[in-house]
Amino acid sequence: MPIFTYKGEDARADIETAFGLARNAQFAAFNALAGVIGVVAEAGGGDPDLPAGWRAVTAAELGLSADRVDAYGNFIGQTSSSPQARILAETAADGSITRLAVAFAGTSDAGDVVDYLDLVDAAYVDEFAYLLEAAAGFAGDIGLTGADVLVTGYSLGGAAVNNLAERRGELANGFYADADYFGFSSPTIYDDPDVVLNFGAENDVVYRIIGASDGSVGEGLLEALINEDQSFASSADNIVLFNDFYANPLSPYGPFGILNIAGGWNAHVTGILSEPAVSVIGRSSFYDQITTDSVVVISQLSDLLRGTVWVEDAPRATSDHHGAPAFILGTDQADRLRDGRGGDFLDGFGGDDLVALSTGNDTVAGGAGTDRVEIAGDASDITALRLGDGTVFLYDETGTLGLKELRSVERVDFDGWFQSFDLGAHGLDNRSWFGADIAWAGHSEGSGTADTLAGTAGTDRIFGLAGDDVLAGLGGRDLLHGGAGGDRLDGGAGDDALFGAAGDDVLIAGTGNDRLSGGTGSDRFDFSAGIAGVNRITDFNAHADDHDLIVLDADLFASAEAARAAFIGLGGDAVLVTAAGSIILDGVQPGGLTAADFLLA
Repeated sequence: MPIFTYKGEDARADIETAFGLARNAQFAAFNALAGVIGVVAEAGGGDPDLPAGWRAVTAAELGLSADRVDAYGNFIGQTSSSPQARILAETAADGSITRLAVAFAGTSDAGDVVDYLDLVDAAYVDEFAYLLEAAAGFAGDIGLTGADVLVTGYSLGGAAVNNLAERRGELANGFYADADYFGFSSPTIYDDPDVVLNFGAENDVVYRIIGASDGSVGEGLLEALINEDQSFASSADNIVLFNDFYANPLSPYGPFGILNIAGGWNAHVTGILSEPAVSVIGRSSFYDQITTDSVVVISQLSDLLRGTVWVEDAPRATSDHHGAPAFILGTDQADRLRDGRGGDFLDGFGGDDLVALSTGNDTVAGGAGTDRVEIAGDASDITALRLGDGTVFLYDETGTLGLKELRSVERVDFDGWFQSFDLGAHGLDNRSWFGADIAWAGHSEGSGTADTLAGTAGTDRIFGLAGDDVLAGLGGRDLLHGGAGGDRLDGGAGDDALFGAAGDDVLIAGTGNDRLSGGTGSDRFDFSAGIAGVNRITDFNAHADDHDLIVLDADLFASAEAARAAFIGLGGDAVLVTAAGSIILDGVQPGGLTAADFLLA
């Protein structure tokens, strides 16, 4: 499911609203500094104003005395003025209230530091018990229920969100049991994805630093010293905010702990001052393929560095996923985006972008502007194809560089002299007087629904497009590409290249020496009819949330465990050799395989 799926629904609009409300509460809590920070935020593309259609609910409306509100319009805690929150209302055109929000503020003064001791046992939210009860009563009076309430907050405010989520059945007589919970950069996590959606950056030292909300105070204090990059079911755990600090290979400039101000806190600051990362992900061309555990690198570079620094999944001490498939997301300016070893997705959005590609099956969405792709290879090895919708595919016949899918790209450069091309009507048009053009190769493609397409005895290039397609190469050296949907690809005879692309696909190699790439989704590599030739699987369980399977003939192995044990390590790959052929799992260690990766049929 896409990353912002919440309670079974597409929650992109809700999470953007929640972030806007959380940011408003955060800025309001900065008191006298709010004006200064507001200037910085506006310069960085942010705006601390409330989202359109929302307003603050007053103490009088809630039946509370004025002394519950500080000089800046924030409701304060039961026993301390340091905890702060706002009650906000979404209004219809006639002024009626359609939804309420509880927006908890983050740390704003020294008094909040003491409150961190109450986070691990969810006691911090008790400071707002009176406010939650008043808001529940107000909601009931105007015909709203807990399901009409959005609970949000950033930093310490995000922790309050998780506290209330954990105690939703207890506080205010359970009124908030069905509320929607969105926590941002929260130091503590209530780990129930059916209740709360947590979002933050792995290079933000505050995010998840305390860990699970059910720990002890002692554990929380110990964990708060160093961020251990913990993973949870209710949190996005592989988001990188690629800002000016992160661009330096020395980042995070020492231990990744709460006391490392420059190296640890920079993403916590840019996370609230820059264009919201949730908005960037939500508008990406690749949103439907980004899951909770996907690696997502979001450019937040300044104008000073944007034109010279490559945004990529760089090796850093705060990362454990370098080399894994990643989503690299640019800005509406001119970006420099670079892929890694795996099959990456690079989104330029606006601006005249430069995208560098190496190995792997990469997809580029250039977006608006004049975009250029650099490919580390020779144009003479490339077969170029253009589909009916303008999408261009460049396939390296040597198998070294994989398949490149280009959308809204205007120029492609390869290594060497006279290898710069414009994407023209009839092919790749060489920009030099001395180089040759490359004509679009012939192909066939589906209708965008469920198609059945078969090749010939010769070389075929078949693209299923959207829908659950059945593609058969038959004989010859074929290229089969399923596109979106749950597709079935059968290479047949010959040395074929099969690409499942998005969706849960079935890939059948057939005879010959074949290359199989499932793409995103949980794919099946089906060898139940036998193993013939050398079959190389390039991305077995490589993508986040993949649950790929290798299907083998039950006559070959007594059990799935026996099949697993038959794989040996060879040159960094897991290899199965039989009398008739072999299976190579690129970049997979045999010790990383389990019996659950195999199915006997």
